Amino acid sequence: MNEEERLGVRLAKIYCRMLGELERLEHPPKRLVRLIPDREAYEAAAPEREARREVILEALPHVAYVVKMLNSAWDQSAAEPIRPKEPRRGIPPQGVAGAALDILKEATQPLTIAEIVEMLGEYFGYDLTTVAERQRYHTAVNNGLMNIYRQDIVEHPGSPTRWSWRTDDDAD
Repeated sequence: MNEEERLGVRLAKIYCRMLGELERLEHPPKRLVRLIPDREAYEAAAPEREARREVILEALPHVAYVVKMLNSAWDQSAAEPIRPKEPRRGIPPQGVAGAALDILKEATQPLTIAEIVEMLGEYFGYDLTTVAERQRYHTAVNNGLMNIYRQDIVEHPGSPTRWSWRTDDDAD
């Protein structure tokens, strides 16, 4: 395969990704509009989505023309859309549970899981405006704290449960 054919194959893949992005813009996943805060955030971003949709609609014929020029055997009607994956979230290198433990180490008082999630959001720049995102990190921190060896942390009873890093004063 020569360089032009390889370029044609790569451009055909870009064409399919653009088709997938267009499909996602026109038919979003149901979970984006299921909960009210998520729906409000989704509706607020409508002008950006419409602008991106127009750019894609304008670019598709040009990309298809160049692909056809580089690879005459390419069939535009057989192109399958490749829907984009969820954007990568900035997971800390030590994982969410490890970052939560770091926060507990530095805390001066016991913290609830919601407070730990808030601090994670501030430190790593997470967008916690949607219920789904906040719940995702809340679950990750909760599972992490429940599954670790309890030698280093203390669970303070009450509602809501508070957590702290074990000090010499907490020794049994």
